Amino acid sequence: MAYIADLHIHSRFSRACSPALNVPNLVEWAKMKGIDVLGTGDFLHPLWFSELKMNLTEDGSGFLTHKNSDIKFILTVEIATMYSDKGKGRRLHNLIFLPDFASAEAFQKLLLSRRANLASDGRPILGMSSKDLLSLALQVSEKAIFIPAHAWTPWFGIFGSQSGYDSLKECFEDLTEYIYGVETGLSCYDEKTEVLTDKGWKKFTEVQYKDKICTLNLKNDNIKFEKPTKIYVFDYKGKMYKLKTKRVDLLVTPNHKLLVSGCDFRKPPRFVLKEAEFLINKSKRFKKDGLWVGTNLGHFILPDVKVKHGSRFYSGYRTKEDRKLPIEPWLRFFGFWIAEGWTSKGKNGDYNVCLSNKDNSIISKMKYILESFGYQVYWNRKTITLRVRDYQLYSYLKQFGGSADKFIPLEVKSLSKELLEIFFEYYIKGDGHKYGRNGKGLSATTISLRLRDDLQEIALKLGMSAYYRLHKKKGTAFKNPGSNYKKIYLQSADSWVVYFIRKNIHTVLPSTIKEFKYIEKWVDFKGKVFCVTVPNHVIYVRRNGIPVWCGNSDPAMNWRVKELDQRSIVSFSDAHSLPNLGRESTVIAQDINTGYGGLFEALKGQKIAGTIEFYPEEGKYHYTGHRNCNVKYSPEDTKAKGTICPICKRGLTVGVMERVEVLASRGNDKLQISNDKGMIKAAAFPGRPGYKMLVPLLQIIAEAFNTAPTSQKAINEYKKLVSSLGSEIKILTKIDISEIAKVSGDKIAEGVAKVRKGDLVIDPGYDGVYGVVKIWDHGKVKVQEKGTIAPQLGLFD
Repeated sequence: MAYIADLHIHSRFSRACSPALNVPNLVEWAKMKGIDVLGTGDFLHPLWFSELKMNLTEDGSGFLTHKNSDIKFILTVEIATMYSDKGKGRRLHNLIFLPDFASAEAFQKLLLSRRANLASDGRPILGMSSKDLLSLALQVSEKAIFIPAHAWTPWFGIFGSQSGYDSLKECFEDLTEYIYGVETGLSCYDEKTEVLTDKGWKKFTEVQYKDKICTLNLKNDNIKFEKPTKIYVFDYKGKMYKLKTKRVDLLVTPNHKLLVSGCDFRKPPRFVLKEAEFLINKSKRFKKDGLWVGTNLGHFILPDVKVKHGSRFYSGYRTKEDRKLPIEPWLRFFGFWIAEGWTSKGKNGDYNVCLSNKDNSIISKMKYILESFGYQVYWNRKTITLRVRDYQLYSYLKQFGGSADKFIPLEVKSLSKELLEIFFEYYIKGDGHKYGRNGKGLSATTISLRLRDDLQEIALKLGMSAYYRLHKKKGTAFKNPGSNYKKIYLQSADSWVVYFIRKNIHTVLPSTIKEFKYIEKWVDFKGKVFCVTVPNHVIYVRRNGIPVWCGNSDPAMNWRVKELDQRSIVSFSDAHSLPNLGRESTVIAQDINTGYGGLFEALKGQKIAGTIEFYPEEGKYHYTGHRNCNVKYSPEDTKAKGTICPICKRGLTVGVMERVEVLASRGNDKLQISNDKGMIKAAAFPGRPGYKMLVPLLQIIAEAFNTAPTSQKAINEYKKLVSSLGSEIKILTKIDISEIAKVSGDKIAEGVAKVRKGDLVIDPGYDGVYGVVKIWDHGKVKVQEKGTIAPQLGLFD
């Protein structure tokens, strides 16, 4: 009887992996997923290896068992090799399986004798060739299994376009016969980092798919608000890149891409996305601005309002119709009122809109504007206060509250740059301050958190940037200049100073880091990290009040490579967290009781019943392209247009599909691919196992609930489903749709039905940008034809 295996996972001792990855949790989630045999991952790490020996017992078959569980384990590890060979730099990831603890310990000692650092990361990096690594594995056990990992990814795959080989023979030479199979297959901020949305600044934990994220189009520098296509939350333990200067504050994972330019001041800056790990101690410039194209309006509409009849002979209300006011004078008044105005309700039932400022000239201008709107204005020259009694104007302005509650409404923040400049000019006339030797510095003070945040957004749209600092803490004693500094008051709330910066490129040099005692270093981190994916790939983030622009394989392709005809094609999850276990797995056509020996023979003899895959287009290198220029080519496009970026004239990152075209010895038409109830096979090779394309159940639930797959709501629903109906794989392939609906409702049942029919929409990934697979968004091309019903899928019967 066949069994399901996921043999490529990681422990909590690998970089960017969940701290929840321990043996008991792996057992629990493997059962929920429907996995029969699980790789241990990371057996070379000394701490994890000790933990494995404490929790698992050899059963004599080469498998390891955990008490009170039917789940089997085998010893597995992923090793990165980095070296030069045949005139080219090579960076490859390799999977190694061993049959027992004794051979694993022998392998550890062999690598340590070569000065390998095995304690730094669960996936160690070794400076030796993949061929030499295979030779060492065979020295400790003739039953060692060596599998090139995620074979097609450009940077770390055996067939990758950037650092791989054109054939197995080229890499392993005389040891190629010991390669029995290949694996197919497919960054973040800390919790203090926030992202700008159409609803203001939000922590990543608060971002939802319905929000629109502030993004930058690198082609034209335009600012655009876009819905996220992915929201990520990970448990992470490892190094983080920390940069803190006067204008930039970041704490990101090493692989996170930052928007930077080089420091050749003879040329205009050219901003591109680069990984943080390659930027430390390097000169760089950060971008702080963008071009905003908002809405141009001619008038502001003051909303209608119901007003009580002012006569004793009438009861009830009358409607005061909305008023159309010219937009420019309105913005002058409103900008100044946000800074210096308030509303009040008098004892006699009068409704007042008030303004005050010691500058008679600006008060006089406000009086003129209000009178031009048709209001009767009262001017108290002693207190330099204007007052208008009008219930309609009062009703609109009352929503903005007092000093601690003021904010700028979305209808104003959405206006064009030209109109925003008018609003901002008059706000500054009220609450603005000039500073510096030449009086060119500009700042504003407020106790409203919402207004503080809105001013940062307005600054960006005006072609500036803004950062804030705490001015006075609540309870701080101060003397009021209005009382000639004689009276002492206590600060009613924290006050903030917002500094507006007109210079929008911030240069960071190693020398300035040292001179000004800025911080740039690696720091140890343990906790959750967050990010989103957006179509433009660049988002506006801030940390500690300082904002900056920053960044965000398929078995059929193997059938086209003749060299792989006599090798097993396997898929595993490469899981870095518990929910990702089994997202890709392999069905082994052997009885599980045959143990490690049966697995060895299955891989060597191609006794694979099939693989379970996620959609390969979701991988971040599926198509050829250049993310910095938003260029993406299908293989057909690449053939017609070449591999040079039409925007920047540099080479494109060659994607998986184009690499397949280069190495393939036969075309898709020769394969005669068929889809029988979800099982995809090649009729030209009837002996080759097929594969099934599925979407993880957590992803279906999350999309149904409009939440993240890692949210507690999605995980609770997931656990309810599997406890009621059986494992995830069973639910996705076997359970009747009506039974799913009874447990979790029609929406989730519909999602499973759509996955079974292939009724999905997809946007392929390219050049490090993850592709997107969605279930209910019908804006893109469907990947398979719709069926009329949702069939049960035979799982390699």
